[in-house]
Amino acid sequence: MAAPKRRNYPGSFERRGDAIRWRVCVGGQRHRETFPTTSPKEAAKWARERYRELEKRVERHAQGLPGTVTVGALFDQFEVDVMPALSDGAQRSYHDSLKPLRTYFVDERGNPPVDKIRAAHVQAYLTWRRSRRVDGRKGYVSNRTLAKDRGVLHRIFALAKKMEYRDGNPVADTDTPKSDARTPVILSQDDSDRFLEACEGRPMLELFVRTLGETGARCESEVLWVRWEDVDLEAGFLQIVSGRNGHRTKSGKSRWVPMTRVLRQAMREHFAAYRFATYNGERSPWVFHHLYTKRTHTAGERIQSLAAAFKAAAQRAKLPPEMVQHDLRHTRITRWLAAGKNPVHVKEAVGHADLRMTMAYTHLVRENLRGLVDEPDREALRDLA
Repeated sequence: MAAPKRRNYPGSFERRGDAIRWRVCVGGQRHRETFPTTSPKEAAKWARERYRELEKRVERHAQGLPGTVTVGALFDQFEVDVMPALSDGAQRSYHDSLKPLRTYFVDERGNPPVDKIRAAHVQAYLTWRRSRRVDGRKGYVSNRTLAKDRGVLHRIFALAKKMEYRDGNPVADTDTPKSDARTPVILSQDDSDRFLEACEGRPMLELFVRTLGETGARCESEVLWVRWEDVDLEAGFLQIVSGRNGHRTKSGKSRWVPMTRVLRQAMREHFAAYRFATYNGERSPWVFHHLYTKRTHTAGERIQSLAAAFKAAAQRAKLPPEMVQHDLRHTRITRWLAAGKNPVHVKEAVGHADLRMTMAYTHLVRENLRGLVDEPDREALRDLA
């Protein structure tokens, strides 16, 4: 009598219409699942994969680790454990991506376990997201937005891997949506002068625009957090502080930025007008603060954003409509490099983490290319003859 054929799958199968039901006992617990197939070979494959997952879950439970973590719980943990250490701007950007991620994985896909997510699910999200805007308006989102969402999801699943909720990162097996890099708006000196003229009569906005343009500092995460004690008028330096009262800059490092003669004078005038001004009997600690109490803010409080006023002034100055606050940072770095300033010093002043980030601005220094087409100096050629 021939020996019985050994099964190549754990548990037992039972045919149930157009599906196969699987029963198995792992770690003293019974499990029952239904596979949408009538092929014993496919069912055996799924059973083996699922059995390995159940064994890992039992092992994790024995080690005191959570057996099953849902995607929604992972998102919550990421917001609590990781995001507070990011800069304010990065946190806002991550929150913007988490909204559609929660909608898709938690609301529409039933909040599956983290270890069930595969690359195909990530790719399905990117396809779904392409035609859905966070603000509810109709229209397709750009590849830049898709790439940002993918980057956020990659970091979230990196946390899942670190916490041993799953093996590997499913986002790593997907391609980053390709998009053209945004071309910054680099202002000429005439553009800058017109812009400042458009800010006249608005002291906080005018100093804000001048500070951005003269220092290359980041707008809402750095300049708007400057306090009076951060400005050294005698030495001519502005300190960008990270880590004070929980506020963190993008780089996570404090630094000193030299002030130009023009900015130094503007700061002196600003100090004279507002350093010792009182609001409700108290002085504001912030260089950029509200002068009046309105429905949305109180006099003396730190100004959190000047984006709307910035855009309105740019329109009055007839600057390119695609211009944003960060373009003043691009302009400052480009001008320094075009003037032949030491890239290492530029890197330290603007807070770049890597010199390669600073050197990437050389492609914007248009004037350096003029020598390729300038007519040769005839006197110099005659001397060489």
